[in-house]
Amino acid sequence: MDAIKYYASIFLATIIVMTTMGFTKAYTSYKLGDIAIKNKGKVSLNPKKHFEIIVFFMFIFFGYGWTAPIDISPLYYKDRKKGNILVCIVPFIVAFILSLISYIIYSLFQIGIFGKIQFLSTFFANLSILFVKFIVFNIIPMYPLFGLKLFQTILPANKALMLSQYERIVQIVVIILLLSGLLQGVLQFFTTSILNFIIILSRFIVGIF
Repeated sequence: MDAIKYYASIFLATIIVMTTMGFTKAYTSYKLGDIAIKNKGKVSLNPKKHFEIIVFFMFIFFGYGWTAPIDISPLYYKDRKKGNILVCIVPFIVAFILSLISYIIYSLFQIGIFGKIQFLSTFFANLSILFVKFIVFNIIPMYPLFGLKLFQTILPANKALMLSQYERIVQIVVIILLLSGLLQGVLQFFTTSILNFIIILSRFIVGIF
C-alpha cells in the first residue's frame, strides 16, 4: 500500500511539472507578443496540452524528462534575442521557486504544522525534486528541451548553426546515455547541488516563521 501511495505521488507530481513548465514557456512567449502560441492551445493549464506518454514514463522510471514540444514564434517578439532568452530562462526560474515552495510545505508537514499526512508529505518532496530535475535536464541543448533554443540564441552564429546541424545526433546520444545510466551521475551531481541550496534556503525561511 505504501508503494502504491509513493508512485501515485510521483505520477501526480510528474503531471504537475510537465503542465506548469509547458504552460510557463507558452505563456511567457504569449506575453512577449507570440499570438500564434495561444492559437495552438498551449497557453493552458490543461495537462493534455503538455502531456506525452513516453516523456511521462521517462520521468517515472528515470526521474528526468521534458514537456510536449512547444514551438514558439519569435518573429512576433520586439527583441527576438531577448525574447528567446526569456522564454527559456523564465521556466527555470519558476521551476526553482515552485521547488522551493514545495520543499517548504514538505518541511512544514515534517514538523507537524500541517499534521502528519504521509501522502502529502511525500508528494511535496517528490514535487520539489522533480522541478529541480526538470531544470537540470532541460538545460541540455537538445530538441525539444529548453536549452536548445537558449544555446542557439546566446552562441555565435556559426556555433549555433553547427548545433542545429547536429541536433538529431545530440538527441540520440543524450537518450542513449540516459537509458544506459552513464548520464545519471552528472545529472545527479547538479540535482543534488541545487536541492541542497533549496534545503538550506527553505530551512532559513521556515526558521523565520
